[in-house]
Amino acid sequence: MNLKTLRPGIAALALAGALAALPAAAEPITFTVSAVGSGTLGATPFTNALITFTQVTDTTLLTTCSGYPCAPDVTGNKVTIGGVGTETLTGDTYFFDNAINVFGITYTAGVAFLAAEDASFATYNMQTAFGPKTYSIYSSSEVSSEATSGGSLSVTFSSNDIVTAQACVECASSTVPEPGSLGLALVCAMPVATGLLRRRKQLFLPKTASE
Repeated sequence: MNLKTLRPGIAALALAGALAALPAAAEPITFTVSAVGSGTLGATPFTNALITFTQVTDTTLLTTCSGYPCAPDVTGNKVTIGGVGTETLTGDTYFFDNAINVFGITYTAGVAFLAAEDASFATYNMQTAFGPKTYSIYSSSEVSSEATSGGSLSVTFSSNDIVTAQACVECASSTVPEPGSLGLALVCAMPVATGLLRRRKQLFLPKTASE
């Protein structure tokens, strides 16, 4: 075996191994549901405005709620009201799929601010992208005095409304390893690679007359 040619390969393997040891990056996933509704935000009334709820999370944080898949129960999800603006939901809310026929956003099991109803949701695990696609509205969709950054939000929807729902993977941000993790891996790997390459260079240096 030729050690002169083997050592550069070892250096490359050391660097590749360090990078491979980095944890897999999570995939950002964005859930949205929207429909036309009427109501009030604080003291501002609106009629037949497009209401859109959004939650941005990642696939490693998805969990189960009452036995079915759901996103984390968090503050900070968004609601956009056409002609009014975008506000933050200040109470805990989350997107869910009841593993039967309903996908949407809620603050607790058994109700929904806004949800789509379709048999295809019986097998959806919330880990993959779909839509945007239109569905029938879940008939009990309603927002009643929900706290937001713009005031208390109340919305009613018609039972004949159409809901647009979507899950979009990697729409919010790119899948990039944490800078600290990548830097640490490179710091650990570079001395190994540099040392091996230096030894290789020394093997090819011409001998002096004194050697």
